[in-house]
Parts: sequence; C-alpha cells; structure tokens
Amino acid sequence: MHPDEAQQTWQILADQVETFIEGWEKGGSTPQLADFLPDESGPLRQLALVELIKVDLEYRWQRCGLEKRLEAYADEFPELKAEGGMPCDLIFEEYHVRCSAGDGPDPQEYLERFPQQAAELKKLLQTESTINSTALFSGQRIENVAPGDRLDDFDLLALLGKGAFARVFLARQISMQRMVALKISCDKGTEPQTLAQLDHPGIVRVYDQRKLGGRQLRLLYMQYVAGGTLHDVVRRLKEIPALQRTGRNFVWCIEQALDERGESPPSNSPAKRMWLQSSWPEVVCRLGAHLASALDYAGHHGVLHRDIKPANVLVAADGTPKLADFNISFSSQVEGTVPAAYFGGSLAYMSPEQLEASNPAHHRQPEELDGRSDMYSLGVVLWELLHGERPFLDRAVSGGWSAMLDAMLDRRRETLANQTVRAASGETLAELQRILVRCMHPDPSQRWADNGQLARQLQLCLHPEAQRLLHPSQRLWRRVVVSLPLITLLVVLIFPNALMAWFNLNYNIEKVIPPAYRTTFDIIQMTINGIAFPIGIAMFSWLAWPVARGVSGCRELSEKDSGVRDRAIRLGEIGAIIGVILWVTAGIAYPVTVRLAAGPLPSGADLHLFASLTLCGLMAAAYPYFAMSLFAIRALYPVLLSGNVPPPPDRGPLLRLGRVSGAYLLVAGIVPMLAIVLLVMTGSAFHFAFRVLSVVGLLGFPWAFVMYRALQRAIIALAAASDDQSAPQSTV
Repeated sequence: MHPDEAQQTWQILADQVETFIEGWEKGGSTPQLADFLPDESGPLRQLALVELIKVDLEYRWQRCGLEKRLEAYADEFPELKAEGGMPCDLIFEEYHVRCSAGDGPDPQEYLERFPQQAAELKKLLQTESTINSTALFSGQRIENVAPGDRLDDFDLLALLGKGAFARVFLARQISMQRMVALKISCDKGTEPQTLAQLDHPGIVRVYDQRKLGGRQLRLLYMQYVAGGTLHDVVRRLKEIPALQRTGRNFVWCIEQALDERGESPPSNSPAKRMWLQSSWPEVVCRLGAHLASALDYAGHHGVLHRDIKPANVLVAADGTPKLADFNISFSSQVEGTVPAAYFGGSLAYMSPEQLEASNPAHHRQPEELDGRSDMYSLGVVLWELLHGERPFLDRAVSGGWSAMLDAMLDRRRETLANQTVRAASGETLAELQRILVRCMHPDPSQRWADNGQLARQLQLCLHPEAQRLLHPSQRLWRRVVVSLPLITLLVVLIFPNALMAWFNLNYNIEKVIPPAYRTTFDIIQMTINGIAFPIGIAMFSWLAWPVARGVSGCRELSEKDSGVRDRAIRLGEIGAIIGVILWVTAGIAYPVTVRLAAGPLPSGADLHLFASLTLCGLMAAAYPYFAMSLFAIRALYPVLLSGNVPPPPDRGPLLRLGRVSGAYLLVAGIVPMLAIVLLVMTGSAFHFAFRVLSVVGLLGFPWAFVMYRALQRAIIALAAASDDQSAPQSTV
C-alpha cells in the first residue's frame, strides 16, 4: 500500500474522532456515536467505533455523570462482540476510566464480565499502569486560543504548530519584551521539570512556566526557533528525488520558513557556507550527529524523549536542529514520576519495544525502555529525511488497537538488512545507510550501545578517509598484525637493529679495532649484544603489552582506554627511543670495557667507535619507526577504538605523532649522508661500508618518505574526525 493511502485512512479516523469530541465540548445534547461512524463496514469502521467509545467513556465517567458500561455499547453495536468478542483494549479502557474517575472497580469484576478475555485481562489488570490510556485520541483538549489573544504576560502573534496535547504560538512576553515560543497545554505532565534539567545546544531551552489555575492551562515559554521543523523539510522536499537533493535544498527550506514568519535569513555565515557545500547525505549525518548527541546528553540525565519524530525537531536559522516537545518524556530525576505516566508517542516512529509497551496486551512495561528506543526513532527520522519516506510503510488501519500494533510490530521485526535497501551511490551514503540499518535493528542489543556512540559514527561518516582507516579491509598484513601484535612489532624492531649491529661489527673490526684487540673485542661485543638485545626486547614488550592485550580483548571505547590508545600511537617512538638509548649506551660501553680489558685504544679510536655506534643506532631506529607507527595507526589503533571516532583526548597525541614523524624523516635522510662524510673524514677505504650506506641512503629514504606520507594522511584524517567530534554543535 502506498504510504499516502495509509496516511489518508489515519486522517479520516482522526477527523471522525475530532468531530465527535467537538460535539461533546459544545454541550447541550449528548452526541450519538452512530452519527460519527463511517457508513461502510470494514476495519476502519471497527477501529473508529472502538476509538469513539473510548472518548465517549472518558466524557461520560469523568465529566458529565452519564456513566455507561460496555455491555450497553455492545447492545447498540453488535459488531463489538463479533470475531473473538469485545476488544481487550476497550475493556481495559473502561477499567482505566473508572479508576481515573475514582470509581474503584474490582479487577475480578472484569474477569467475570468478560470470561472470553480472562487470560489476557488477568495479565493487564495485575499491573499498576492504570494511568495509561489506550485511546489514540484523547478527549482532553485545550480551549480555543488564536493569534491576537493575550494570555497572562503574553501576546499571541502567530500559530507555529498544534497537536493532540497542545498548541505552540510565537508570542511576545510583555514584561521582558522578548519573543518566545509559547506552548499552551492542559496542566498535566512533567515536561517543564524535565526540560529545566537539560542545557544542551541540541535541546530547546525552556525559560519558565505559568499556570492559569482557573482555566486549567499551563503556559510553557521557551526559546524561539525560527527555521521550522524537520517535518517542514520533508514536506517541502517531497517532490525532489532523494538522490538529487543537496545542502542548498536544506538552506532553501530554512529560508522559506523564515520568510513565512517575516524574518530575514542570516547573512553568508560559515554555517550557511558549510550547508551549501554539503551533499544531502552529509546534511543528514550532521543533523543526526547533533540530535544523537542531544539524546545522549538527555540519557545521561535520566531523560527519555519517547516521541522522536520530524515535527518535534526544530531547526534554527543557522541550521542547528533542536529537540522539542518532551510532553511524554520520562525523567528519572523528576520526583513523583513513573515511566508509565503520560506514556504514548507517534506510532510510525516507535521502536518495536515501545510498540510492545504501548500495547496493553503485551507484557513489556514502559520502564523497560532505554535510550536505544529513542535511537531507533531517530533512525526512522533520519531515514525519512535521507530517502523522503519512512523505512516501514504501514498498511491501512485494520482491526482493533492491539491488532494494529501487532501488525506494525511484525513489520519492524523484519530487519532492513533483509529488505531491498536503496542503491547507495557514494561512500558517505552507503556508510550512512549501514549506520541507520543498525539503528533500526529490531533487537535493541544489536543497535549501537548508546546515542553517544551513534553520534560518533555519524560524525565519522563526514570523514571518508578516517572511515576507511577505522573500518579497514581485512588484508593479510593487517590480520597478522592484529592477531600477533607483539611478535610483529618485535620482528619489525629487531631485524633492522640486528642488521645494523652486524654491519657495525664488521666495520669496527675492519677499520677501528686494531688486530691485537680483536679477540677481546669479540668477547666484549658478544657480551654487550647478549645483554642489550634482551633488555631492549623486554623493555619494549613491557611497554607494548597493554596495547597487545587491549587489541586481543577488543575492548570498547571508554575514557579508561585513553592511556592504552596513547601508548599505541607512540609505539614507533617507544621502539626507536629504546633502540637509540641502547646503541648510545653501547657506544660508551665498548671503549670503556676495551680499555679496561686490553688497555687504551689508539688515538681517536674511542670517538670513532662511539660515532659509528651512534650513527648505526640512529639508522636502526629511524626506519622501523615508520613501519611500527604505520602498523599501530592503521591496524592496532582502530581495533582499540572498536570502529568509533577518535575521542577528543586522542587528537593531541595524533598531531604530536605527525610532528615527530617529520623529525624521524629528517634523521632517515641525513644520517646515511653523515656516515659517509665520517668515512671520508677518517680516510676510510672500507668500500663495503660505502656501498651499504649508499644503498641505505638511495633506497631507505624514499621508502621512509612513502611511509611518512601514508602516516601523515592517516593522522590528518583521524585528527580531523576527532576535532569534529569534540564539539558536535560546531558542525552546524
């Protein structure tokens, strides 16, 4: 079924119920249900009848003392008893209405009155959630107010929006001489107290509330957000194919909303230029990251929104999205509230678990929901924004309340991965779809761990190079490094050091150590190398072990891992420093031990020996530095991040790695040349040394330069992603 047909069916139902409510509100004679039912029989008439009876029960029991039992309705409309008997949600609604009216019904009464539904009713009536109504359309409405009216301290200027629970006006607060968004609603719920706890750029800021006790109204005045809503964006862009949309379309939607309110769009600000240069998937990523960050902030303050939909996301003039309408939210920090209070939401955007909690026939309770339910709803909103339609096209209304919720639940239990996902043209779009599919997994445990992680993933979409680094292809070398991190790094570190040790030994025997000292020198070099290499291996293994353990454990991103990640970033430097320290120490130890064991060396030999060991040590450190650093950044570090964006504390170490790498590149280029100069100055005719150093200089430096460039690209991409994540609000 086309989604518009289902929406039209919904609208017909809403109009019928709204007209019936108006009949009650006018007073005079009691409106007759039969006058408001669709003429034709079928699922729509059945659902309309059930919803009209729920409203009728509310007015009769709570307002006018014309109590009526379900049996009387069944005598008037025999179809209520057809196909399985009286709908269970309607039975529960009568019980709820009587409880709210103070009648104090006995649950056993309902089990005896409706034995056919006894098993289901027993489960429902044993709960303490009798404050829940199953009515799709509440009979409680605010009185008529319109632009031009004055309420308390506010002049109403324009209607910004209206819903089942409230109307929102652009208003002027007379005492403060400022423009505000004024929400007028019936005096119930804890929205003001909930919003008062939250101070985030992605959540509309509340100023205060006033109550008009005589009229049972609450005036909640808050920050005025002029750019419309995401619902307006979806509506305005409906005729533009999703793949043809760009950031310019988003800017146009904001300007249209500002124009409707008589406001001028902002000048050519950096934010506007950013939107104009963005692709449509990038627009969705930025909006989603900001909203996910706001939900994560709310979640850490014990607040669930529970009604995420495009109409509840306001857009500021600069494009910043802001969550609004916490009318049915739950806050664990507000005294006296329970998750079941004012529970509801917009069915089309509900998570499977929220649909279950909204169904009185299901065992799931509202208090079982967590931030992953809001995450699911946000995923539906972003999917609709990205593709122009929701991922689940619900069919026309059929059956009763429980049957309708069950049908919607069945649709959402089909993972999007098993459906035909839109063809993705472009890396950002493909990755964004992957993220949203996971957001809307029917099993909450398979979604992202929290909305903060979702925000980081959406931020990462904006950095394709960082995305490739953090979700790399499983090439053989990367699998080896991740599987055997410590062994791989030790091989990379030991091989060039052993090679240079062999070269240095041969050079010193040939050009520095006189023949009379060679036997003693052989013993000394075996002793020193036998001590230095194990010490170096032990020191590096000890310092690298936390990284190897973290990679093997695949630990999730957390603040306590920052030291391990910092260690991973510095692995190349750690190996190089250990090597240089040991080589320089050996450069001192060799002349001293030779002197002690065999007497003083010829003039200048001590310095020559020290210089040769130091230069070999620098070469042995520079080249493995790049290999180890690249292995760490491209293989080990992404595993420690579990595919997440590098957190802000990692940006400093990453940038420092970039600076240090430049110094090591300089060493890799200069040291072979210095060694050749040293050979020339000492008058050496050791042709093998000249050939080795020439090859190192000619081949080693270009290789180091290639590694340096690859390392710099990775560092720049990761640091940019980290910087973007450090303040999500700055993206807009």
